[in-house]
Amino acid sequence: MARFLCFACRRTITASVRKIPLPPWKESPEGATEWFERIKAPRMPRGTYAANHRPGEFSGEPPGLVIHPDDARGMRLHPDTSRITGCCGINLLDGPNLVCEGCGAELAVHQADCHTENQVTLVTEAVILSYADD
Repeated sequence: MARFLCFACRRTITASVRKIPLPPWKESPEGATEWFERIKAPRMPRGTYAANHRPGEFSGEPPGLVIHPDDARGMRLHPDTSRITGCCGINLLDGPNLVCEGCGAELAVHQADCHTENQVTLVTEAVILSYADD
């Protein structure tokens, strides 16, 4: 198993993960009436990651390494509240919205809105994949 670390300070920012192929988009729940019912189930299974370096032109997804939201560790919401916007939840329209708890480096985009996937996408240049046990 591996973990991702912050490139800037080497802090652990994910649970242990293993690489899998990127799952296809999930469909939005039908018949949802409340905002929290319109948010999709997480795209990635817990404990996994997938590369998404060439998302479709109109997919609305950032390129990077996709993980389950619950596998994100050592990160917090961006201090610039304009980065934490969305319709029914948080989205990616204003750039990375998760930063390292240790050094404040911009690390990832958390999406969980009615028109997006429910996932965290790590910025490839901001993270390191580590196989070392701590």
